[in-house]
Amino acid sequence: MTGEDRPNEGQTSEHSGEGAADAAGVTPVGPAPPAGVTSPAGAASNAVPRYQPPAPYPPPAAAVPGYVPPAGRVWAPPAQLAAPRLRPPQGAPPFLPSPLHMLGTAQAPRWTWKQSLWGLLLGMGPFIALYAATSSSSSDVDIGDEVTAATAIIFLISAAIGYGWQLFAAWLFSVRAASHKLRAWGFRRPTWAFFWTIPLVLVVAYMVSYANDVAFSPPEQDIVNAFPPSAAGVVLFTIVAVVMAPLCEEIYFRGFVFKGFANSWGWVRGAAVSGAFFSLAHLQLTLFVPFFVLGFGLAWVYQRTGSLWTSIALHATFNGVAVLAWALLG
Repeated sequence: MTGEDRPNEGQTSEHSGEGAADAAGVTPVGPAPPAGVTSPAGAASNAVPRYQPPAPYPPPAAAVPGYVPPAGRVWAPPAQLAAPRLRPPQGAPPFLPSPLHMLGTAQAPRWTWKQSLWGLLLGMGPFIALYAATSSSSSDVDIGDEVTAATAIIFLISAAIGYGWQLFAAWLFSVRAASHKLRAWGFRRPTWAFFWTIPLVLVVAYMVSYANDVAFSPPEQDIVNAFPPSAAGVVLFTIVAVVMAPLCEEIYFRGFVFKGFANSWGWVRGAAVSGAFFSLAHLQLTLFVPFFVLGFGLAWVYQRTGSLWTSIALHATFNGVAVLAWALLG
């Protein structure tokens, strides 16, 4: 055998060694033995197996029928296994989106017109009955001569009790089981529309009030005669009309009543119905139209900005101008 033939013999031996290793099911590591050198007996069984990369991640075909592995070997459920969309039961009304900017829908309660109606009956019924009973009796005494700071304080206390009863009715039929009670009524930061919705509604409300005065010449509200024309009377009137009334009435009529009707019928109908009840609550039919327009506007700014603070600010401004005119003009 010549030297030129030895490489061929080495190649033959290498192939034979690989064949023996392959026959044993083990892949040898390292170069083949030199030509003319045979592997010792049992070398195939003692050889270190070559590292083999793992097979691609097997798709869970058995668990997910119809699965097609996507690119990148990242498992994702097929389209037919996606979570189904919630649908109302057959025959039930469709799900209506909230008309307001409600955050945390899992924690925000959602009441309907039924709860608002029960809240109106409980919150306003006793006072309407009391007013009807007291107004039936007539008196020849001039009430203006009897008005003092003491009687004004009594009126303020009675107003606080009445507002407290209405807030209790609103709490009972709306946010009693809620996690974020004030937020459910609308106490959240308003949008930038706060700065232009209030002046717009004020202009419309004053125009309607002026037209109503020209057409009907209504008398002053009864609340005006409950405070004496003095510094103490102005302070007490301001507390009731500019602080208590905007806060409590907006929680009751907009945060509770309007929201319940709007959840069931949409915000336009909800604003109209709550505005009508808001106007009737002032117990003066000659001022029904101006108070209805104001109530509708208060609901609109609440809906537009998503915050009850907007309607409270609008209500306080409207009443504040009235108190200022009363104090200056008598």
